[in-house]
Amino acid sequence: MRAEPSAVLWDFDGTLVDTEPLWAATEREMLADYGVHWGEEKMIACHGQHALITAQMMAHDMGIPERAAWVWRELHERIADQIRATDLPWLPGARELMAELADADVPCAIVTASDRIILDAARERLPANLDVIVTVDEVAQAKPHPEGYLTAASRLGVDARDAVALEDSVPGTTAALAAGAVVYAVPSMVELAPHPRMHVSATGLTTSTWAELAQVWRELKEQA
Repeated sequence: MRAEPSAVLWDFDGTLVDTEPLWAATEREMLADYGVHWGEEKMIACHGQHALITAQMMAHDMGIPERAAWVWRELHERIADQIRATDLPWLPGARELMAELADADVPCAIVTASDRIILDAARERLPANLDVIVTVDEVAQAKPHPEGYLTAASRLGVDARDAVALEDSVPGTTAALAAGAVVYAVPSMVELAPHPRMHVSATGLTTSTWAELAQVWRELKEQA
């Protein structure tokens, strides 16, 4: 049995960077232009979902269901513009853990429900050791389907079962578990159902280390 995982697979929004408030504020701003207000329950329902589903929900409530594609495009352009104009909002501990993984030569990838336009806006400020980035427009099926995680593992040349996935949402953890990975979960907005191959961190990534990820992987790898 391997002593360490072959790779670490990162979710982007809500795990590596704290862009969830940016998405929520932009969605509410666009809805408000049409006199629509979404409460917390509706916002949470969109957490971790494919942005196209969110855009369809928004377009329906805005009274323009036939313009879901425009809502999707406008939402992404506004988010990308804001990401380019500001520093990346790193989640506590994420940057430090990424640097430790780089020092240890651990292959890393991003698997995100965001479109390439968002990652392109952030790319120059992302760590150089992110060897692979899989965006939602590169796969046929978005999270909670495992295709994104399986694609990232394949591009890194590893078995997804030998990887640790860092995730924060229900669709994301579902996708990573379905791919066979051990999941190190850092939930912020939702409660996650227990799974024998998932460790839930009560402190996010603030105290997380490569040694801890490896230990969690060794302990949970053989679980159903």
